[in-house]
Amino acid sequence: MSSVSQSSIDNGLLARLSAGDFALLAPNLEWVDLKLATVLHEANEVVEFAYFPTAGICSVIAENATGVRIETGIIGKEGFIGIPIVLFSGSTPSQILVQAEGRALRIAKENLRKAMIKSQLILALLLRYVHVFGVQTSQSSVATGHYTIEERLARWLLMSHDRVDSPGFSMTHEFLSVMLAVRRASVTEAVNELEGQGIIRATRGRIFIIDRAKLEKVAAGSYGVPEEEYRRLILKGGIF
Repeated sequence: MSSVSQSSIDNGLLARLSAGDFALLAPNLEWVDLKLATVLHEANEVVEFAYFPTAGICSVIAENATGVRIETGIIGKEGFIGIPIVLFSGSTPSQILVQAEGRALRIAKENLRKAMIKSQLILALLLRYVHVFGVQTSQSSVATGHYTIEERLARWLLMSHDRVDSPGFSMTHEFLSVMLAVRRASVTEAVNELEGQGIIRATRGRIFIIDRAKLEKVAAGSYGVPEEEYRRLILKGGIF
């Protein structure tokens, strides 16, 4: 396992660390590919690795007793996967799977915790992100309960767009139906509505953002709260 250069990493959390704090993690970081639909953490299984994505998107999927699945949050290059490691909770009832392919730096549970013990600033940064992600999941509940399918789709597209480096990304209507917990036909209607307004363009398996400003208007306030918390606590919170 070789050392990793901080300047070559496009991850919002690792980029905020001081050189000294990053050096506590670097020898134990390893590159892994994030393949589409790969499960990184299975529900209720002990989490052994944390992942810091540099590209791609991962979904946090909750499932109830009857098998209904819904996305409760997404994680990309702004954050990390492995919250149970930081909280010493062992596991999570949610599944983490790759929604859009990319890459990540992986670190074993024991090595991340050793760095957290040595540096309170590493721990503080990770806990700040845990807070931001909690805000995201709470806002997902608000969106599901109080916004239309078109508004929720707009929110989801904006969140995904934030985490990729291009206006287009791979996505099927079937996957979107799981993400939004609605029928596939309802997703198709919502996509067609946004496409008819010239806001997005949908091709087979891909969606392109044409007018982000209009998409934010369609989201009607369902988007923006966790994003502002991220700016406040991570981007403007000082270098760790």
